[in-house]
Amino acid sequence: MPPESLHTDETALLLRIAEGDEQAFSSLFITWATPLAAIAMKIVKSEYARQEVVQEVFIKVWLHRDKLDKVQHLGAWLRKITINQSLLALQRIAANDKRLEAIQIAQSPVDNTSTLELKEIRRLVHEAIESLPPQRKIIYHLNRVEGKTTREIAEKLQLSHGYVRNALSAALAIIRERLTTSGLLMLILLLHG
Repeated sequence: MPPESLHTDETALLLRIAEGDEQAFSSLFITWATPLAAIAMKIVKSEYARQEVVQEVFIKVWLHRDKLDKVQHLGAWLRKITINQSLLALQRIAANDKRLEAIQIAQSPVDNTSTLELKEIRRLVHEAIESLPPQRKIIYHLNRVEGKTTREIAEKLQLSHGYVRNALSAALAIIRERLTTSGLLMLILLLHG
C-alpha cells in the first residue's frame, strides 16, 4: 500500500513524532527513506550527495517535529523538503567545484606572477591564519585542509552549524582583508579572474 493511502495512520504517526517518540520517527524513516532517496538521486546524481540530502530531510523533520501537527499531506511535504534539500546540495557542489578550480589555478604556475609574489601571498595567508582565534583556526583547518563540511565540523566540535559557518566566513574575511590591505588580492583577482 503506498504511503499516501495511510492518511489516518500518518496523522497518528506524526503526532507521536511531535511528542518525541523515536520509534515513530524510525518508522517514518523506514517508510520514506528509499522513496526520498530516489527523488534526491534524480536531482543530485551522486550517491554521497543523495545520502546527505536524505539525512538532512530527516534531521529537519526531527528538529521541527513540534510543527508536524500542521502537516496535511505527508508525502507531498516530504517530497518538497527533499527537492529543496537536493537543490541546496547542488548549490554546495557547484560552490565546492568553483573552490577546487580556484585552488588548482592557484597551485598552477602563473606566467605573470613571479615566484616572489606567490611566496608573499602564501606568507600573508599563513600570517592571517595564525592570527585567528584558536577555535576559528581549528574550524578553518578542518574545512580547508582536511576537507570537512561545516556540518561535520559542527558535529566533531559539538558546536552549532550556524556558529561553524559564521566562524569560517569570518576566517575567510580576515584572510581576504590581509590580502586586500597588501594589494595582493587585486593581483590575484586580475590574474585569475
